[in-house]
Amino acid sequence: MKMKSIRNIKIKTKLLLLGGISIFGLVFIGMESIITARQINEASTEMSQSWVPSIIIAEELNTRTSDYRIKEYNHVISTDQKDMDRLEEEMVRIRNDINASFQKYDHYIADETDRKLMEEAEGSWNKYLECSDRLLKISRENRTQEAFDIIIGESGRLFEDASNGFMKVVDYNHEGSEAASIHGDELYARLAKIKIITICLVGALISILVIYIINAIDKPVKAIVEGTRRVANGDLDVYLPYRSEDEIGVLTHSVNQLIDRLKHIIDDEKYLLREIGNENFEAKSTYEQAYRGDFAPILYSITSLMNRLDAAKKRKGKAMEEEEILAGKAACKEIKKYDSREMDAPDEEG
Repeated sequence: MKMKSIRNIKIKTKLLLLGGISIFGLVFIGMESIITARQINEASTEMSQSWVPSIIIAEELNTRTSDYRIKEYNHVISTDQKDMDRLEEEMVRIRNDINASFQKYDHYIADETDRKLMEEAEGSWNKYLECSDRLLKISRENRTQEAFDIIIGESGRLFEDASNGFMKVVDYNHEGSEAASIHGDELYARLAKIKIITICLVGALISILVIYIINAIDKPVKAIVEGTRRVANGDLDVYLPYRSEDEIGVLTHSVNQLIDRLKHIIDDEKYLLREIGNENFEAKSTYEQAYRGDFAPILYSITSLMNRLDAAKKRKGKAMEEEEILAGKAACKEIKKYDSREMDAPDEEG
């Protein structure tokens, strides 16, 4: 199916097309804004509900394990049993807090890598606690030098492993948080870019259509106004060349038809009046089909005039014939009288 040229589309359709493009552009921008905003919100939610809490918990774990390590060191160097009991109670509370933090962290695990890192850190911490239990038993027996050797040796290495494990978790969650933040920034930049591009494209398309529609209406309308002005001034040598199937094209075609009909009517009237001047009352219109609608009475009037003039001519001719006949008869009578006088003249002489 051959598509219509935009020039042949009705003006109403062109305006509807312009409005449709405008609405489509606005809807597209709105939908893209909603989708991208939702993605930005998801990235923000991921940061606030997963990465950030994970960082906080992992840092708290690292801090609380350091607190436990300090209590443990104080326990080793202490010789007072009451002080040792107090330190052990505080260490138990810290252990409970750390276990609660491990359970709490399970709700904020971002992915499998995060889970694996935390399990490794927890495993290192549990190994450290096994060593710590042995260390505290030795410390309660006031075997200070042996306990001190353990705390700076095996216990120190295990604590360092656990602390490094917690820091790895913190670093991983920091990276995830930064990645989510960067992703949100990228989404925002993409949203701004798409908005700018869409607005520019839709604006350019609308501008082109507006300029085209204005030219499509303005130029032919000016030509019609100029053409009708010339016709009103008696110049019928006018032809409007605009070709289109829209309303302006239909109007232009109608004006051309009107001018053509006027030219035919005027040429025909000239011909008929010239024939009337030549007393040819039998002449017929050569463009009778042009006299339609309100133009029909013109031809009717001219035809009626020709018929009346033809009838008057015939009456005049008949009258002249009658006068000639009467004159002939009178002349014949005079001749007869003259002939009779001529015949009677010799008789009188005799």
